Amino acid sequence: MLVRNLDFLSIPKEFSKVEIDIYDNKSIALVYLENKGYSLILKNEGNIDSVFLLKTDILPNNVNDHSDREEFINVIKMLLNNIYSVSDIKEYEKQHQEYVFLRLMDMLNEGDEVEKINEENSQIYRDIERGFMKLELDVMDNKINALNSSI
Repeated sequence: MLVRNLDFLSIPKEFSKVEIDIYDNKSIALVYLENKGYSLILKNEGNIDSVFLLKTDILPNNVNDHSDREEFINVIKMLLNNIYSVSDIKEYEKQHQEYVFLRLMDMLNEGDEVEKINEENSQIYRDIERGFMKLELDVMDNKINALNSSI
């Protein structure tokens, strides 16, 4: 008999989302999936340009000494570079990636401007849910392939 526990696929029924304006109607939203990770969303005039899933156990209230912190900040830096690359903006007017990271985490931690999204009120919820399930399955496939190749 083969038994598999699919708890890893269960996604919280509600996500917390915060968003900050960056420059020229462009913003970055951060969606927190408890016990799963985060989704970073680059928006241009309210439309979604790109979505990144970050599987990590960083908590919004404890971000300082985590091994994934730098990689998380690098994804934000990439999004900021995308925003600023098409703009003629002075260097001192650009927001620093670590500031954006800390501000988003503080907003989640303090409950400021947190929007609760779920399947009924947000299309991005469904996209993130499917994306995280696919990510979990891909991680399992990679582990199985690695195990098979080592055998």
